[in-house]
Parts: sequence; C-alpha cells; structure tokens
Amino acid sequence: MCLSRIIKILQLIFIFIINFTYFSFYALAQTPTEINSQGQIPRAEFDSTRYDFGDIYRGQRLLHTYKFQNTGNGTLVFSNIHAACGCMNTKIYADDGKTAKNIFKPNETGVVNVEFNSQDFSGNLIRTITLETNMGSSSPTVTLTVTANVLQELTSNPSLLYVGKIQGEIQKSYNITMNLMSRAKSTPKSENNSKLDYILSEISNSKIADTLKESILSNLEPLKIIAVESSVPYIKVKLAPTITGQPPQIIVQFDEKSLPIGSINAKIKVWNNSTYYKNFEIPVIGESVGHVQVSAKYVEFGVVNGSRPSERVITLRSMNKGFTVTGVKVDLKKLPELKNIKDSELFEVRKDRTIHPQATSDGSVTSYLVSFKLFYPKKLNSVSSDAQGAPGVNVSGFFVVKTNDPDYKEISVPFFGVLRKEP
Repeated sequence: MCLSRIIKILQLIFIFIINFTYFSFYALAQTPTEINSQGQIPRAEFDSTRYDFGDIYRGQRLLHTYKFQNTGNGTLVFSNIHAACGCMNTKIYADDGKTAKNIFKPNETGVVNVEFNSQDFSGNLIRTITLETNMGSSSPTVTLTVTANVLQELTSNPSLLYVGKIQGEIQKSYNITMNLMSRAKSTPKSENNSKLDYILSEISNSKIADTLKESILSNLEPLKIIAVESSVPYIKVKLAPTITGQPPQIIVQFDEKSLPIGSINAKIKVWNNSTYYKNFEIPVIGESVGHVQVSAKYVEFGVVNGSRPSERVITLRSMNKGFTVTGVKVDLKKLPELKNIKDSELFEVRKDRTIHPQATSDGSVTSYLVSFKLFYPKKLNSVSSDAQGAPGVNVSGFFVVKTNDPDYKEISVPFFGVLRKEP
C-alpha cells in the first residue's frame, strides 16, 4: 500500500473520531427537555396572557382557560407550572380540556386551566402564573396574569383577631362586629360549578351547620348571620343578643382549662346566607403562655473546670399567690465517667420565693428564683482529659422543678455543660 493511501485513510479515521466526540459531547450536554434538532425552535403563542375577572364577590371560585398553540417548528415542552399563591389551581391540558399534557408538537394546541379561589381576598388584586418551557434561553418562561376586583357581601371588624399573649387564670373576652353589606347581584359566566359541591361538603362536616342547612343555602332572604363555631375546643364563640339597628356581634372567650401552651392558630367560622361566602372565616392568632411562666427553655453551663464553676438562674412566675416550688430534682444522664459521682458533688441548687406587684391591675405575681451551680468534681481527675487534650466530659439531663400547681406539677428544663480538666 502506497504512503499517500495510508495517509488518506488516517485522515478519514481522524475526522470520524473528531465528529463522534463532538456529537457525543453535544448529546450529553443536552437536558431531557431539549428534544429538538438544531434549527427546530418551539413557540408557545397564547390568544391572550392576561384575563380580568372584573367585579367578583369574595368566596367565589372562578375558572378561566388560556388557549395556546405551538407555532414553532420544534416540539414544545412545559417543564413546570407554578402560581404566585395557593389561591390558584393550575393545570395544562390538550385542546379537549380534559387530557393532561405537557408536550406539544408543531401546530398542536392546548389550554392552561386556572381555578381562582377568592375566599381570602378583597379589593383589587393581581396574580401571576409562570410556565417554564424549552423555548430557549432568550424567553424560556411565559407569564400569565389574572386580575379581579373582589367585592364583599359581609365583612368583620376586626378581619383578623390578634389576642397577643394569653395567660391562664385571666379571663379575657373579645367582641367581633359583623357588617352586612349587600347581596351579590349576579353570577359571572366563569363561575366554577364545583362551588356548590364544596359548600355542601363544608356544611356536612359541621354539626351546627348541618342542622341549619336550609337557612344557610337560601339566597332569597335578606342577609343574616345564622350561627358561629370555633375550629378548636379551647375557644368558645356565641352570637350576642340582637339589638335593633345594631350590627351582629360575636363574643369570643378562651377556656383556660383546655388552652394548650404555645402558639394560637385557629379560625372562627361564621355561618350565614350570603350567596358566595356562607362559611365566612375569621383567623385567630396569638400565644398562650399559661399561668406559670418559665424564663428559660434550657440551661447552658458552658465549660467548667476546677477553678471555675458555672451558675445559672431560671425564674418561675405565677399569678397564683399560693404558688410554691416544692422541690427540684436533677435527672442526670449518667455517662461511664460519672457513674461513681453523686449529683450533690456536681450540682448545688437553691430556690428563693418573692412576691411583687404587677405593673398592671392584674394583681400580684409570685416568683421563684431557682439557681443551679455546676462544679468540677475532684473524683473526675482520674478519668478526665488525657495529654492529647480530649474535649472533656459532657454533662446533660433535666432539672425537674416540682410545684403545687395541678397543671404544672413537674416542669422539666434541659441542661448542658462540659467538664474539662485544667491544663
């Protein structure tokens, strides 16, 4: 074989290797949604990307369909769809409006269904839906916009009941005023037919509403408040006696005996015969701190050695003048290094009782200052850190404060510390 023929064969092999490497790299670099060949570009063209529901009423569930067509010469892929808030339920379908679909060939058409729930809004609003596509880096997303002016058939004052900090044994009552505006005049064409199914389900889940079903569903009588109920057992609600010429009043009270300690996040449901918002809701938020308060959720001693013990103090406060701390127990996690060491060699506990007037008219407060001092026990020298500078021995467990309060018989406060031998 002549030299020139060999050189030509080697050149062809070289070209083949280069091309194979290029196309292999290009294929690996593509994402799953880049399914089009070079020069094939999809395009989502919508009839309109904005829709105005106009004047609607709070509580309505409305539906709009955005129509689009892939007017490009590549396959269109919708990789994600997300709305600006949970008030909108969005889905992409084929042009029949029933078959879920996210891949559209050139000239294929489809729809984006948007169901909007106006229950938590009033006044003018603007909300957006973002569609992520494979249309290229210049314009990979499409933004759809929904606008509306939400009117109200009834309102509450306040619209949200903030109760702040609720302390047990202090009776608190709140009033909410219901303002009856005017009944909705008409139903828009885009009203979602599932609204009736939704309210029927809500009524059936409430014993109070189920007995008053006919009155709630009636849209012919003048607007009126029919019943009220709370979403939690520790909030008691009732309608105040009717006064001619005055708006309806709701009385809200807390049942301290069943009120759990922690955040309050509840709703008051106001059953009425409005056209759209028959289960009107008023959020209630705050915090229950109980009638015994502890100043610290945990005790951190830090590092303790032979020349530096560590002392921490927690305060227990109660509106009950007879409140007493009857004892304090140390519940120590016994590590092998501490098995021969008594709690009294590690801790010194002291409690002091004080009574002082509140800055408000709530009466007097009984306080207990409980101090905890952590020592480095001498017995630990034989098992403590070695010459390599080990971190020491961790000390952890719970201080169990016992009281005469039937609701707070034992209050556990976790503690942490480190026993480290001096260098």
